[in-house]
Amino acid sequence: MKHILPVVVAVVLLGAGAYYQGKLSDRWGASNSEMLAYLTERIRHVPAELNEWDSEDTLLSAEEFKATGCTGYVSRVYRNRTSGEEVSVFVVTGTARHVTIHTPDWCYQGAGFKMEKEPYPYSIECGSETEPPEFSTTTFVKQSAVGTQRLRIFWTYSDTGKWEGPRWPKPFFAGRPALVKVYLISGIQDEKSAPEDSPSLEFAKLFMPEINEVFFTTVESPDSTNDQAAQS
Repeated sequence: MKHILPVVVAVVLLGAGAYYQGKLSDRWGASNSEMLAYLTERIRHVPAELNEWDSEDTLLSAEEFKATGCTGYVSRVYRNRTSGEEVSVFVVTGTARHVTIHTPDWCYQGAGFKMEKEPYPYSIECGSETEPPEFSTTTFVKQSAVGTQRLRIFWTYSDTGKWEGPRWPKPFFAGRPALVKVYLISGIQDEKSAPEDSPSLEFAKLFMPEINEVFFTTVESPDSTNDQAAQS
């Protein structure tokens, strides 16, 4: 399981720099975005341990990440010390133009996986004060000489603390100067597995409130500070 994320993320990232370059321009420009700099700095605070979950980093090469045009990432495999369950996690920051270039339905099929169903929205109640994060989710299968590999993937985006999983994120988020994307990836047994069967579900209930704390709660972001100033 720990080899799933680095291989596929590399496919995503290597194509990201060349795809749709110049197609959608950033409305404010990355160099002028305080919010982008803020989110990029905060990504290093994504926790490596959560209750019974420990993690191992799965680093990308400098060349692979440079090709994305994104500004920061975390790539890890989290393992539950009690159950042994694993969830691969990928968190990335950047402008919307770069963060939304590839979604799992595109990049995983490029890595040899077949998407089993059309992605659909799925909200996870995390017991926090914020509204439940909405993900897109579906399953993927890959046949090889060593057997059948199936994955359940959840993915979502935010620039405010409200997590959304639109089917077509590029037009939905077009022009936004800063964005965070989260992938949660886990192995599944068969095509009949529901989202509730994935270890990512229980993991998300711990992880997403922490992610909100890291990016949108712990320190006032530039945008929230400006909003407060405008209201005073």
